[in-house]
Amino acid sequence: MPDFLIGTCMSMCPEKERWMREREGLLHVFEIDPRTQALKRPKADLAKTVKCFSRPAAGQLMPDATELRPAPVLLATITYLFTKVATRLDHDWAMIYDFIFDRLRAIRQEVVIQRIRGLQSIQILEPIVRFHVYAGQRLCEKKISVFDPKLNSQHLLECLKQLLVLYDETEEQSWIDNPKEDTDNLSISNNRSQMESLYILLHLGDVSALERGLALPEKYRETIKIMSSAYNSKLLTFPGLKLQEILMYKNIEKLAADCNLFQLSFAHENVQFQASKFRTEVLLANPDMYFTLQTYQGFLPTILFKTDGTGLISEQSSVGGNNVLNPS
Repeated sequence: MPDFLIGTCMSMCPEKERWMREREGLLHVFEIDPRTQALKRPKADLAKTVKCFSRPAAGQLMPDATELRPAPVLLATITYLFTKVATRLDHDWAMIYDFIFDRLRAIRQEVVIQRIRGLQSIQILEPIVRFHVYAGQRLCEKKISVFDPKLNSQHLLECLKQLLVLYDETEEQSWIDNPKEDTDNLSISNNRSQMESLYILLHLGDVSALERGLALPEKYRETIKIMSSAYNSKLLTFPGLKLQEILMYKNIEKLAADCNLFQLSFAHENVQFQASKFRTEVLLANPDMYFTLQTYQGFLPTILFKTDGTGLISEQSSVGGNNVLNPS
């Protein structure tokens, strides 16, 4: 008999917890059935209530399987959080972050309890890593009482390190199972290069992180080569249209104007980056961006799920009979 459980809860929140939080008035505003919000004890919306994080009490027995969500339900819950909650415009995003942060901790806790490994665990952790990266940038100017960047970074690194271990384990197992296969075709995730690069960026100056990067197979080191050598010449230029796309400028003329403001050479729709000429004293450019912050927030599902997002959203859209993407 295995010494770990496989969850049987097919909803985003176990029924027992939902009843308890209704009774104790512990529902989050995002989880309340709007038809009951005026009541002293509002009711939970079954399609929106998500299991919250709680530390196990000392000496507590293994949780019941009915309180644990299997991997497909955990994936669907992440999809709901990142497509329906992270994109809300009716509340401050710091409040949205706090809600999602807590619910993601509960998801990660269940991954450990159920010993979910391999591709399923990778699919769970990759969008969580991106969420913490995005939150770190989005909320960097908030007061410490509103957003704790160190805590966010701590959880980012925990997830990222777990991912790297999973990449190594799963790819090694793939090679063992298919020793005659071309190793270039054994990639267990299209996103590994991104995550490996992020790890190096977060550990600049760390010899062990650099050694890991240099030891990676060629297919992953190509991204690292670009990062370490791009623009390392006064003769190199960067395509202006690509920079316009990255920074989301409304038109190339606005981008050219800001490049001139920072004393960057802009000719033939190409930008030349030269650190020695860059005007660091310029505090505010005038991008006249096409997208407002609120519009940009609508792109979060694509950003957080990236390459694997489309399949994940379509395949894991229903939990326990409730459509996670279109809650009533």
